Amino acid sequence: MPTPIRFSPNGPAGWRSLPDQPLEHAELLKGLPVGLDHAYFSRPDSGLRTGIWRCGAYTERYENYPADEFMVVLDGEVTLEGEGFRDTFRKGDAFFVPKGFKGTWHQPGPLLKFYVIIG
Repeated sequence: MPTPIRFSPNGPAGWRSLPDQPLEHAELLKGLPVGLDHAYFSRPDSGLRTGIWRCGAYTERYENYPADEFMVVLDGEVTLEGEGFRDTFRKGDAFFVPKGFKGTWHQPGPLLKFYVIIG
């Protein structure tokens, strides 16, 4: 029987102290995305994945964001910019990026977030 899962802003035990690794990215414009992703739960048959993610500074461009994603910023900030749209999300902000978003993800420093992806 499935049970609720607690998300910790520190990730699972020892996660914060694990070394960073190269992360997937779209068209890289600046920097190199290195960090760590931990999925607290996934359901591959539906493309659902939930977890915590950390990464250093970088900027990338999306021509077609690959999934619907809800995020909560735990630390840091990110600015999303597209046609007629520009917004910065900081610690405590929650936001949603719809599948197909076209624009840039600019992360000027380290970012820590919770996420829910449906892809």
